[in-house]
Amino acid sequence: MTTSRFVLPALLVLASLSPANLPAAATASPTAPPDTEWVGRQADGQRTVLPVNQVLTPVGRQVELPGLRPQAIALSPDRSLLVTAGKTSELLVLDPVSGEIRQRVPLPSEKQNEPQPEQPSSNILQPDTKGQLSYTGLIFSPDGRRIFLSNVNGSVKVFQVGPDGQVTGSHSIALPPADVPRRKEEIPAGLAISPDGARLYVCGNLSNTLLEIEVATGRVRRVFAVGVAPFDVVLLGDKAYVSNWGGRRPGEGDLTGPAGRGTVVRVDPVRHIASEGSVTVVELGAKGAGRSSKGESRSSKSEGEGASPGVEPPAAEILTGLHASALALSPNRRWLVCANAGSDNLSVIDTRSDTVVETIWAKAKPSDLLGASPNALVFTPTVAPFTWPTARRTPWA
Repeated sequence: MTTSRFVLPALLVLASLSPANLPAAATASPTAPPDTEWVGRQADGQRTVLPVNQVLTPVGRQVELPGLRPQAIALSPDRSLLVTAGKTSELLVLDPVSGEIRQRVPLPSEKQNEPQPEQPSSNILQPDTKGQLSYTGLIFSPDGRRIFLSNVNGSVKVFQVGPDGQVTGSHSIALPPADVPRRKEEIPAGLAISPDGARLYVCGNLSNTLLEIEVATGRVRRVFAVGVAPFDVVLLGDKAYVSNWGGRRPGEGDLTGPAGRGTVVRVDPVRHIASEGSVTVVELGAKGAGRSSKGESRSSKSEGEGASPGVEPPAAEILTGLHASALALSPNRRWLVCANAGSDNLSVIDTRSDTVVETIWAKAKPSDLLGASPNALVFTPTVAPFTWPTARRTPWA
C-alpha cells in the first residue's frame, strides 16, 4: 500500500494561534535575550516568527509564493492538481506531492463571456491584468474539467482542465451589479457547484444574496436573500447553507452601523461592531421556488432582456458566533461546522434540525487571549458516522 503526501502553499497553513501554546522565542539562539528573535523564517527552516509575537511551526513542505498572498486553495477531484490564487492576476497550478509550480495561468479576459473551444490556445489574447481572487471562492467542477474563481471585480473566472492536466483560461461569467451606494460591481465570495456540474452558486458579498447561475450559459436563474456580507456556501441535498460575516439583515428599530460601501449591519451598543454572525438556510427545491421578497430593491436580469427575477427569502437563519466565515460539512453529512473568526470558536450545526448543538473553542482554553481567528475548515475523510460528541477535534480549523 502506497501513500501520498500533499503540500500547501505558504501562508495557507490552518493553525490556531494562542500565546499560551506558542514556543518560547528564545529557543532559537542561546545568546539572544528571552524576548528577542528575528522576524521571518528561522535558520532551521521549521519556524517562522511573526511581528505580532507569535510563532508558526507549520507541518509539511512549504512552497514559497512571493507576492501572491494566497487567499484560497483547491484540490482536483482526482488529487492530481492543486490550485491557488491571491493578490496577482493569475492562477497557480502545483503538483500536490512535490510542490512544484507547473503553471501560472493568466486570468481570462472580462470581455470573453463565452467558453473557449475545447482545445484553446495556451496564450490568452487579452488576459485580465486587474482581476484577482476575492476573499475566497476557488473550486473544481465535480468532473475536474473546470475551475471557477471569484474575481473581486464582479465576475467569476472559468478555466478548462485538459486530459493532460494542462489548465487554460476559458471565459468570464459577469455577475449582476450590486448597485450599492459606493460601488456598482458585485464582490463574489464563496462558491459551490451542484453535483451534476450544471448550476453554480455564488455568494454576493456586497448585495447580500446567493446567486444561482447556469454554468453552460452564465445566465442567472435565481437570486436568494441571505444575511449581511455572505462569505461561504455549502450544498446539502435541496438546501444551501450560507455563512454571513455580519449576521442577519437589520430590521426596523435595530441599532446599525456602516458595513462598507454604503451597506449597514447590526451592531452592539457598546463596541459598535457587528453584534452577530449567522448561517442562512436556503431552500433550493420545489419548496423554495417561486417566492419573492417584497421591497427588495436589488435584483438581476434573468429570463431575457429586461426580465428581473424576484429575490427569494431565506428558509431560516441560524445565529452563530461573530464573523461567521468558513463552512465544512462532515463526511457523513450530519454535521455542518461554521468557523467564527471574531469569536475564536466553531459552531456545530445539526443538519437534521438546523440548530447549533455545540460550540467548540478554537484555542487551547477559553481563558487564552483572543486571536485564534479561525477562518478555514476541513474534515478528515475518516470520520465515523454519528461520533461527533466524542470526536470534538475532528475538524481542523
